Amino acid sequence: MPLEGDLKSFNLASIFQLISQDRLTGALKIKRKNELIDIGFYEGQITGAFYERGEGVERLEQYLVKSGFIKKNLFEMIKEIHQETKRPVMNIILEDKYLTPEEVDRVIRFKIQEVIDVVFTWQEGEFKFDEGSIIYPKSIIKIRLNTESVVLETARRFDEWPRIIKAISSGDLVYRKIERPELKLRLPEDQERVLSLIDDYRSVDDLVEISGLGKFHTYSCLYHLQTTGQIELAYAKPTVKQVRPPREFSFKILTTPITIVLMIVIIIVELLIGNYLSTKPFFSFKLIDESKYIQDYSVYQNIFFYHHNRLPSIQETRNIFER
Repeated sequence: MPLEGDLKSFNLASIFQLISQDRLTGALKIKRKNELIDIGFYEGQITGAFYERGEGVERLEQYLVKSGFIKKNLFEMIKEIHQETKRPVMNIILEDKYLTPEEVDRVIRFKIQEVIDVVFTWQEGEFKFDEGSIIYPKSIIKIRLNTESVVLETARRFDEWPRIIKAISSGDLVYRKIERPELKLRLPEDQERVLSLIDDYRSVDDLVEISGLGKFHTYSCLYHLQTTGQIELAYAKPTVKQVRPPREFSFKILTTPITIVLMIVIIIVELLIGNYLSTKPFFSFKLIDESKYIQDYSVYQNIFFYHHNRLPSIQETRNIFER
């Protein structure tokens, strides 16, 4: 039985549970308008995920550069090596020890969780499970995530999210560090990373972009840093509204409608003229000249004269000879 349908009729958590319990291998494709999410499974465990929006898919190595795990100049050198040797970029990063497998593995897991967090917010969309399909078949990092644990983590995040978003109400907020030497806290590694990125200029959205922790986890770290007195709100970046330039009016756009209107007017005028001419003829002609067939009564008048010794009028002659 094919596993497909729409999210309005099926609960996404139940779909994940079914794939996990039946230990299915394949790819779950979920589509909404111009957005597509693919989640890979191997024997019921999650192996990967990617989120494709209108502009395309962000590759893992690009994310590693953007989030600061690999410096831009180093990445340019890696691309040169790739062009010369044709080795895959991720193979160069791992085999030449620019990053450890553990570091890449951790980033991939965060990205998978981030994609699943997104898809669980969708209220509509179509899904289909392609059994046997494999995403990232050439990846040298093999990820196996317990599907039920990922779903439970997503549910926990949804429970915690309202409290976090109430404290951090906008991605435009900018935080600053609070110097408190007397407060000596041993922070978790992820919170330490977020704290190190705060520079009195980067907004919350900027931190999400470069932290490598995903949106929820970055917000969660900021929330805990704020509640423990490590950071405070500095200001909010002004939102720049893009003003659309006024559209230049061109008479060219009126060419087609004006042409159509003129054609309709011409047709109506022709119909009116045609109807008028059919009822009001301007000239007439006869094919036969009837004047040649006018009756000559002089002969009848002469006959009458010989009998009656007088010349009758034409009317009298007509009355006698045409009876």
